[in-house]
Amino acid sequence: MHRHAGRRSRNRRTARIILCAGLLGLGACAGLAPPRTAEPAPGAVEALNGLVQRTCNRQVASVLAGEGIPVEQFRAAVYSELRTGPGGRVSQYEIWLYAKDKPGVLIVNTDETCRPMQIYTREGGSLQAFKAR
Repeated sequence: MHRHAGRRSRNRRTARIILCAGLLGLGACAGLAPPRTAEPAPGAVEALNGLVQRTCNRQVASVLAGEGIPVEQFRAAVYSELRTGPGGRVSQYEIWLYAKDKPGVLIVNTDETCRPMQIYTREGGSLQAFKAR
């Protein structure tokens, strides 16, 4: 009986750590807001369609307009689908936008219905560098 008492205490400690980590994660995410959106500039959706044909292009163009980022500066675009659950259904889309003359990549993340969730950069890019001057 003495052996199991230590194990029970360890399990409670582990459960508390997991609970705290989960609550901290929720608190950290609570401050995130979706990106600004605006009516896409004339020809912006068509420009994205010229790079890659996907159903979320209108919403992505709207995010770019809301952030003041011209679509014309991109040379390539690649979509990825994030899948979850036992059926592997699409839960999110990401579009990676590669600029013609800037380092890094701009990423727009949407949910499964193409609702914008966030915008960020990778590979040495900065959001400010992508914005119109």
